[in-house]
Amino acid sequence: MNLATFLLGLIGPLALRVLTAIGISTVTFTGVTTGVQALIDSVVSNYASLPADVLGLCGVAGVPQALGIIAGAMVARVGLWAAVNATRFVTGASS
Repeated sequence: MNLATFLLGLIGPLALRVLTAIGISTVTFTGVTTGVQALIDSVVSNYASLPADVLGLCGVAGVPQALGIIAGAMVARVGLWAAVNATRFVTGASS
């Protein structure tokens, strides 16, 4: 057995685990991002149907900015969760 065969034998399973982890993370992140986007769309459509007086008060109070921060935090948290779980899957580390 030469060195090239040995290295390919080591790299092959690791590459398979990395590609699997990337695929799982991508599917998870895409699914949750789609769900959060549906929630944001629902909030925006219901927010726009409020009376003008309430919309003005909410705008002054910073409600649109707060909703944007909350939605961004949810997407960031899911992204970090997917990255950590993918890393654990590749390295084989336990929780």
